[in-house]
Amino acid sequence: MKPIIRGGLTILAAFILATVLRQIAAPLLLVVNVFTVAVILFGLIEGETQGAVFGMVSGLVVDSFSLGIFGLAGLANTVTGFVSGFVSRKLNVLPLGRLFLFTGVMGALDLGLWMLLSAVFFAEDFPWGGGFLLVQPLVTAVLGTLAYSIYRRLKARHER
Repeated sequence: MKPIIRGGLTILAAFILATVLRQIAAPLLLVVNVFTVAVILFGLIEGETQGAVFGMVSGLVVDSFSLGIFGLAGLANTVTGFVSGFVSRKLNVLPLGRLFLFTGVMGALDLGLWMLLSAVFFAEDFPWGGGFLLVQPLVTAVLGTLAYSIYRRLKARHER
């Protein structure tokens, strides 16, 4: 029951943060994808099955507020959540450098899947946002590493 509650609260927090970022500067959402960061970290912490379910739900939340095809981000986030949980169980990704690389690669996977699916379903040119979209995996790596470091410190403090 705890992963469900944590997942729901995390999706709510990501939604609120994305809404605030949209109000501050909408183009910033091309670079900062808070839902992807949340999916990667949830898969890392909870495992592949919970990561996949969390990715599906958060992707469908993203899709319900976009004008695109419903399920596009859901599919990309589902795969990203599963792969992040699976890889983190097989490899030690917790040292800082590996965590940075891991979250960056997972962010690139999510963006690449979304771009691939978008190219398959849309015959239009891809909205690159002046190239800012390509910075998204790097920003995901920075934010993911920072968020997981904070999570680890809070968890250690709570266990004392």
